Amino acid sequence: MTAIKEPLEVERLHFLDSLSLLDLPTVRRASRIVDVGSGAGFPALVLAIALPEAELVALESHGRKCAFIREASAELGLSNLSVECARAEDYGRGLGRGLFDVAVSRALASLAVVAELSLPLCKLEGAMVAMKGSMSDQERTQGERALAILGADRMDVVRLHPFVGAENRWVCISIKMSETGSLYPRRPGIPAKRPLGAGSGGGSTES
Repeated sequence: MTAIKEPLEVERLHFLDSLSLLDLPTVRRASRIVDVGSGAGFPALVLAIALPEAELVALESHGRKCAFIREASAELGLSNLSVECARAEDYGRGLGRGLFDVAVSRALASLAVVAELSLPLCKLEGAMVAMKGSMSDQERTQGERALAILGADRMDVVRLHPFVGAENRWVCISIKMSETGSLYPRRPGIPAKRPLGAGSGGGSTES
């Protein structure tokens, strides 16, 4: 399911990386968390183990990966984790809209794209928690414009320390302060093709 095969690297780069989210009170206190673009189930599987009282949803569009997460969850007896095999754009316009305290993602896409896929899933005063590596000034500026369009407040960028020697582990946190407009998220593929906040006047409103 991932390119990382060596056990120690799996432990460091998947498990400890995912567990570093527990350093954030926003994540520790959340009752309902969605992992947007969960891939092989990181951080959803790890958070479901670490936060047994929370309800976790792994949101992933690839059927093979969804099947793996379901199999791993059943093997681990994780009654608090479910899998939604769907595009984030569709889930955010439908069943998942406004349901979650926290929408987490891990190295998913540019910040503006992550914002458009995450914020519609959050309740009012819920949080986008986007794990990122290095980020250019341009990406940050564009992402902040997108967050404003989507109803979020200012963004905090926090450094994570999942293991000794870890570099460029950052998380972008923004709170949803007003309802996301009904135009967002736009139809599948458009957020990545035409990211919000790309111009000085904001992003495209194509639906």
